[in-house]
This record gives sequence, C-alpha cells and structure tokens, in this order.
Amino acid sequence: MRKFPIWFYILAILAVIGIFFVGFKSIISSLVVSIILILIIWLLFRFLGNRPKKDDKYQAAVKQSQKLRAKNNPQTKKRKTSLKVIDGKKK
Repeated sequence: MRKFPIWFYILAILAVIGIFFVGFKSIISSLVVSIILILIIWLLFRFLGNRPKKDDKYQAAVKQSQKLRAKNNPQTKKRKTSLKVIDGKKK
C-alpha cells in the first residue's frame, strides 16, 4: 500500500471541514475558478517562458559556416595605383 505524505492528509481534512462549513456549491465554484486560473497561468508559462532553444548541432554548423566564409574572403590588399606623377618642366 502506498503511503501519502503528511501534507496530503492535512489537506484532505481541511477539505472535508471546508465542505461542512462553507457548503458544497461554494466549494465547486471556487474549484472551477481555481482550475481556470491555474490553466491560464500554465498557458502563459508554456507559451512565453518556454521558448524553443536552438539545437547545439545547429549552432556548431553556424560557427563552422562563419569560419569558412571568413577563410574564403581574404583581406583586400592595397593595389598599386596606375597613376604616376609626371614632373613638368621647371622654369
């Protein structure tokens, strides 16, 4: 037989006492409101907080691609200009 933790028994006793003092209809309505709130909070955490992370293999491929592009694009060397200074006749 599975044993439940002590907090489970305390919660069950409080629930039974609550049904007798508050009334069954009030308990049902509060449960419905609680379930709706929990569902809304769960959906918010699921859609906003749990963004999909990029795959590690994808990140490695991106780095490799960037390195290959860096190797293929060598630094531009200064070209010699084809213009020459022509000294004119000095008077």
